[in-house]
Amino acid sequence: MRRLITAAFAAGLLALGLGTAHAQQGMGPFMPNEGGTITTAWSNAYGPDAESWMTFAKVGPQSFDINYSSSRGMRAVRRIMLQDRYTAQTLVLGYNSKMPLVMPNTTTLGTSAAVLEQLRTTGSAPSSIIYDAALNQVSGAFQLVNANAKFEVQLGNQVVQVPAITATGQFKGRSKSASGTFTFLNNKNNPVLLEYSINFSGEAVPRTERVVRAVPGAALQGEMQQALATVGKYRTYGIHFDFDKASIRAESQPLINDMVTTLQNNPLWTLRITGYTDSIGDPAYNKKLSQARADSLKAALVKRGVNPARLQTAGAGASNPVGPNNTLQGRALNRRVELERTDR
Repeated sequence: MRRLITAAFAAGLLALGLGTAHAQQGMGPFMPNEGGTITTAWSNAYGPDAESWMTFAKVGPQSFDINYSSSRGMRAVRRIMLQDRYTAQTLVLGYNSKMPLVMPNTTTLGTSAAVLEQLRTTGSAPSSIIYDAALNQVSGAFQLVNANAKFEVQLGNQVVQVPAITATGQFKGRSKSASGTFTFLNNKNNPVLLEYSINFSGEAVPRTERVVRAVPGAALQGEMQQALATVGKYRTYGIHFDFDKASIRAESQPLINDMVTTLQNNPLWTLRITGYTDSIGDPAYNKKLSQARADSLKAALVKRGVNPARLQTAGAGASNPVGPNNTLQGRALNRRVELERTDR
């Protein structure tokens, strides 16, 4: 019997009327994207330092499959229903070829969006855990420990820190009780169970597992999409304006098209567009210009079909420089547009 932690897909897509196959593509390396693979390292009573690989397949409007294999020889397939990723309160810690293909009203890749939101807002959330191939379970609750934690994971070729929320859990069943610690991705649309260590009564060694790597499918290789999906921010220098104006130059169109595609692929995302300038000139004028440039970019995205309600704008002028303003290179770095997700 194997336990898992991978990616929880918040099926709020369905609640928002966005349950399409296209809507699931491009939603980040933890999300169900065709061919994407998540690797975990784990240990239990049978020994330490094993690995598992979960590869997404058959990603569709109502469900997706996980093709599971481990270094200890287990192979299994599980079909995840998207609506369960939004509301279910039962977490399945594992894979086994004897388990059903579909396990209604459960999550597998993490907790559900509803459980994470309750944990965030009240500090406690009821939940149950299925822990073996016979579908035995224990019931109890998660208790919030830290809502502002960080978790280090390799995404593609880069090691990054992602926002996380930590909790403890106490659970009881007919034949076993359990207690443990849990780390979830702190994202209401995607509460991945990044790491856990759980002690079951009658078991001398805790069951421990950790996400160590996520590699997206081919649809998610874009730098901008990767950055927004993982760290929630992206700094771009590809939006070019006429000198001292907010009018966008024609050579910016390819990047604007990429932004539109990213937002279409990620229908749950909302963004803040912030314009920045260098420090040359009057600070109040620079702030006004940076706001106008952010507004121009929003208008360009809306013209191409993006819902304006998904976009906020801000003008930061010369604040928060990323380079020295006394050099040409530094000032060029400071003239930029930053995108930041506001849906987390």
